[in-house]
Amino acid sequence: MEVDALTIVLTIAIAAVLAFVKLNKSEPDIHPLLLEQQASVAPLRGEGESAIHRAKSVPAGSSLVKVPLERIRTLHDVWQNGLAANPTGRCLMFMLQNQFSYINESYEHVDRRIGGFGTGFMTETKLKPRTETPVGIYAPYSQESFVAQQAFYRYGFVAVPIHDLRSSELLIEIVNQTKMKAIVVAQKALPLLLQSLKDCTSIKTIFVSAIYISEEQKRIAAQHGARILKFAEVEYNGTLDALDAVKPEPSDIAMINYNTKSTSLSKGVVLTHANLVAAMTGFTGSLPGAKKFTSKDRLLSHFTNGDVIGTWMTSAMVMAGGSIVFPSGLMKNVLHDSQATTPTIFASTPIILEKIHEALDTTYGAGSSFKKAFASKLALLDAGRVTTTSLWDFIGLGEVRSRLGGKVRLVVTTNPTKPETLKYIRAAMGIHVMTTYGRTETSGIVTSRNMFDYSNDAHLGAPVSCNEIKLADDPERRYTSADQPNPRGEILVRGPNVMKGYYKKPNATATNIDSDGWFHTGEWGSFNANGTLEVLGKKKKAKTDKAPSSPVQEESKE
Repeated sequence: MEVDALTIVLTIAIAAVLAFVKLNKSEPDIHPLLLEQQASVAPLRGEGESAIHRAKSVPAGSSLVKVPLERIRTLHDVWQNGLAANPTGRCLMFMLQNQFSYINESYEHVDRRIGGFGTGFMTETKLKPRTETPVGIYAPYSQESFVAQQAFYRYGFVAVPIHDLRSSELLIEIVNQTKMKAIVVAQKALPLLLQSLKDCTSIKTIFVSAIYISEEQKRIAAQHGARILKFAEVEYNGTLDALDAVKPEPSDIAMINYNTKSTSLSKGVVLTHANLVAAMTGFTGSLPGAKKFTSKDRLLSHFTNGDVIGTWMTSAMVMAGGSIVFPSGLMKNVLHDSQATTPTIFASTPIILEKIHEALDTTYGAGSSFKKAFASKLALLDAGRVTTTSLWDFIGLGEVRSRLGGKVRLVVTTNPTKPETLKYIRAAMGIHVMTTYGRTETSGIVTSRNMFDYSNDAHLGAPVSCNEIKLADDPERRYTSADQPNPRGEILVRGPNVMKGYYKKPNATATNIDSDGWFHTGEWGSFNANGTLEVLGKKKKAKTDKAPSSPVQEESKE
């Protein structure tokens, strides 16, 4: 059978038209009716308070979610699940000191490192496992801090992350409150620690992630009764005869997290394994089925692995057997880090996302092809669609998307992120965004915004499945549950993600967590008609501060 040239041309033309229509279809990613009610609202409410709001998956009368699977009840279990899921697959990506290329380590390799450091740590410090002994981690943006933290989970120690590497006052107060005897330190933080040792007399052993330690540094440490050891050497020695895990219980303390944005660090938030596993489960439960993390995913996070948000974010990736990138930590390298490692999940603070938006807009925004492509993608966004397969993605926006490595499918951030930045990420880059709201006391999460909700509304999303929320009347502010059109009041949260309490502060704990288990956030909020939460402000005499973020540092601060 012969086919003439005209038939071939017509067939190609029809195929091209059909492809164009398919690539530029404007059907929404989710039916709009599904966004009209995003929470399950209890039918009854108490006097002086709103109805209790929950995730739609856990309506009133059902149990709040605590664990992803019955076998995963601690952060040690999370690691074991990832190891079993992807033993030979890539786990960590990081740069060695003074080098510019990333190296990779498999789950099996990192597992040996975890056992090695944990064993070496106990050998050198003579500290006993599962005694809830606090150990400092003064090393953000570090693969060593990840290994150390996993080792502490494995052998039952309590991680105390110290986020701010520039304030000796914060360091001294945390060390003295917890009376920590050992600390893991980044090389750049060692000088400040040594300077502070005269006021940190409990510290006896310092593990430094450094290639070189000077004799002068050793002398200063010895002068104050402390030893300095190289992290890598301790880890290697421990691998020669690694000890079996001393498995923690869900009720064991995993972390004491201090809010270093406060002027006074009077409250360390005590978080158990159960708290952090519940928070991780609440977050992963908010991801649609097709968007859940898998072993093929790679996380680049600008929340440190010591920050409570970073903890459940990396835990979610580990549980799936995916890989984790440790970026350079310099603002000028944010785009380079992403291009070099091609992550699929990009977790970052609002300020970093806004700076990325500003930089890309400066580079591409004036071009006529970009303007046409962006306007067309904005029209698709307004129609409820985020895509990377429209005609404009191939013509004018491919290079913009490639600036984050070209493979990012989800950006995770916190509130408040500017609406124009969110629009840019969704339209120009074709990437879905999930924003979360949380407090340190709630393990860093309370609500998450539906990733298919592209509206400009200021709400923070609906409750995640591990907690429930209600509003309590505030007569002084004249906020009440009877307010129209939406109830208003102080935001109260209850669930397995709510902290055990403040470290050695029983009175502060009792003040902020009432007898029914509700944590009083000290923030005002309102419930919208669709069940989402909106924060209206912070009470002047707030009982606690917000969970800290850990933004990438400017180069001048290094």
